[in-house]
Amino acid sequence: MDSNKSKNNPDKTPYEILGIDEGADFEDIQKARDFKVKEAGEDLLLKAKIESSFDQLLMGSLKARQSGNVSFEAQNASKKEKLINNDFPLLSKIKNLNNNGNKSNEYSLPKITPPSFDNLSIKLSVGLLFLIILLISPDSYNRLLLSISTLILTYIQIKSGKKFISSLGWSVTFLSIGLIFGGLFETNSFIQEISNNSLSIQKIQSLPAMIILWIGVIFL
Repeated sequence: MDSNKSKNNPDKTPYEILGIDEGADFEDIQKARDFKVKEAGEDLLLKAKIESSFDQLLMGSLKARQSGNVSFEAQNASKKEKLINNDFPLLSKIKNLNNNGNKSNEYSLPKITPPSFDNLSIKLSVGLLFLIILLISPDSYNRLLLSISTLILTYIQIKSGKKFISSLGWSVTFLSIGLIFGGLFETNSFIQEISNNSLSIQKIQSLPAMIILWIGVIFL
């Protein structure tokens, strides 16, 4: 449609100004608006009429949706979907499963359940297991086992309601006390004799720390 004719005829409807048929969908209206604005060039008055026509059609479309008036294409699509769901219920169920799966993946996070040490027997069993591993494992694993035990003690205190800094401070204190006792045992002649026969000096130093840490796990 000629832009000069559109400008000189103020009685034209918004559809005529945009050059589209009545009942056109939103995409066609928007494409027509973009084309007409580009075609208008530097004509500000014509551009204003085009934008005004676009706004009128847009508001009319919104009012139609709010009042429950939908297009024939939308009604037809809805009828087709109902027919498919009725004729092929399995497809409908698969579609619902996919939708629910997408929603759950979008809004939910995987739950990671930390190990529970609420039961006293579990604490005693795990503590005994750590002690046995310390005795039979190479000396290079001593620090690793003590570090894990310190973290477990910190976790137990946090779970009981203490703050992280306080829990970590108590755990390090227990570890330090155990290492101090281990250093004192190292100088004992009887302990040195045991060390020469079976246990290494490193394990003798680590044993008190391991025992004290797990005493803290059990009773704190």
